[in-house]
Amino acid sequence: MTDLLYSFDTSAFIKGRRDLLPPEVFPTLWNNIEQMIAAGVVRATDEVRRELDKRDDTTKAWASGQDGLFVDLDEDIQASTMRVLAAHPKLTGTGGGRNAADPFVIGFAQLRGGVVVTEETLSNNLNKPRIPDVCGALGIRCINLVQFARDQGWTF
Repeated sequence: MTDLLYSFDTSAFIKGRRDLLPPEVFPTLWNNIEQMIAAGVVRATDEVRRELDKRDDTTKAWASGQDGLFVDLDEDIQASTMRVLAAHPKLTGTGGGRNAADPFVIGFAQLRGGVVVTEETLSNNLNKPRIPDVCGALGIRCINLVQFARDQGWTF
């Protein structure tokens, strides 16, 4: 295990727990993630919490039970997020399901020299960017949950 910070996006929790790597099939993965949350290595911003709070499912309940998972949006995170948005204003927008948490996920990782974990995929279009597009443009490492597990050396 490493002490590098991992900034988790909402999609890593929702798609990860619900669709791709459900805890009833991959309990060790989620137990390991819980240990990394407890160690302060896996974090998510309060904006991710707000997105999860819009749901009424087991992912919301699980995340709410993880002490220390969510990070308050302090001035440093907000300033870093503003720099992300200044460089990539189309990351968020009205309508079209643009995620409010995305710039905070990236801004937090950038501030802390961390890695973004998301299940979003490249759009290859900076006019309609997704998290991996903006991370690539800013030089921030961006991985999915399977790569996250590989990086930890976990096998199942």
